[in-house]
Amino acid sequence: MVVPSFLPDSQESREEIAQYYQSVSRIDQGFGKLMKMLKETGKDKNTIVIYISDNGMAFPGAKTTVYEPGIKLPCIIKDPLANLKVGSVNNALVSWTDLTPTILDMADVTYDSNEFHGKSFKKIMGEENPKGWNEVYASHTFHEITMYYPMRVVRNKNYKLIRNIAWRQEYPFASDLWAASTWQEVYRSDKEFFGKRKVKDYLFRPEFELFDLSNDPDESKNLANDKNYAEVLEALKNKMKAFQLKTKDPWLITWDHDNSLQGTGVNL
Repeated sequence: MVVPSFLPDSQESREEIAQYYQSVSRIDQGFGKLMKMLKETGKDKNTIVIYISDNGMAFPGAKTTVYEPGIKLPCIIKDPLANLKVGSVNNALVSWTDLTPTILDMADVTYDSNEFHGKSFKKIMGEENPKGWNEVYASHTFHEITMYYPMRVVRNKNYKLIRNIAWRQEYPFASDLWAASTWQEVYRSDKEFFGKRKVKDYLFRPEFELFDLSNDPDESKNLANDKNYAEVLEALKNKMKAFQLKTKDPWLITWDHDNSLQGTGVNL
């Protein structure tokens, strides 16, 4: 059993992961049947297939978080008209907001690109490391009415900034993740760590979390208070503010309680 590094290696965790892997197997079999049907009906030559998920693994530390296990999702595309090399990998940072303009492009539908937050990645699908695709944004506001914890994210190349807007409160759980034996084993045993992260750090987060994913893929070392990364922190803050302004994010106002935005030159 392969236990991801963000999860505890316990009997309870392994049992739940086994169930998760079983669900992966079922979807794999179902997807295979779908592709077989397309081939048998001759539709595989003119059908574009896009396989994605809506969140990471349904485990604490992944689903409902903006850590990498929660937002690094599958995106597998089969486009028989694009002459893509089978098994090729594209390292572009894309968001699901990019899907609509991409699909419209694939269908040769005319549209105003300014009407979308995302941008089409149709033209760069065959490239491994396309230029101009090294920045992405993410957000979380709530999962259930009881799991309300707004967060905003910007990632530029390997640097990633998380802003926990409600950082003064304890991080809430989705009901299924709270009841999961993977979490309950740690919680009831009063253990210090959940995976590589301390339980107290998982539940009580600072306002800003800055990570260098190239050296810290597990996001275990927060660099937000490291003076050596002060310029990186400020640059990502400004990018986040500008994106929130562009997308009319209501949580933009929380940056400064005097209703001004430092670093953007914009007054609310």
